[in-house]
Amino acid sequence: MSRNLFIPFSIVLLLTAGKVSAQDKSNKDTLTYYRTQIDTLDKQIVDLLGQRMAAARAIGIYKMDHKIGVVQSARFEEVLLNAIKRGNQRRLSEEFIRALYNDIHKESVTQQEQLRQKNKD
Repeated sequence: MSRNLFIPFSIVLLLTAGKVSAQDKSNKDTLTYYRTQIDTLDKQIVDLLGQRMAAARAIGIYKMDHKIGVVQSARFEEVLLNAIKRGNQRRLSEEFIRALYNDIHKESVTQQEQLRQKNKD
């Protein structure tokens, strides 16, 4: 009698183990998919930041030619407020957007100042 119960129980265990393995694989495939998506998006973010810095350098050249200071606080505040508004629409915190744009602005200023330094040399 116990042997009769053992065989169906063994089959249930094997089927359950197969299902768990399939779930693990499915979860891993899902994780791999989203990680691949993040890798692709990260590349795009870096590419866009590179394009943004190219625009900042072009603005830096314009500012040098027209004797305009590197930092334009009113313009940065306008850009920042627009980014915060857009970020809020995408569920990004204001603190995150502020930190991100402060870093972007700092890099833009650095690149424009480097252009001025090269122009002096």
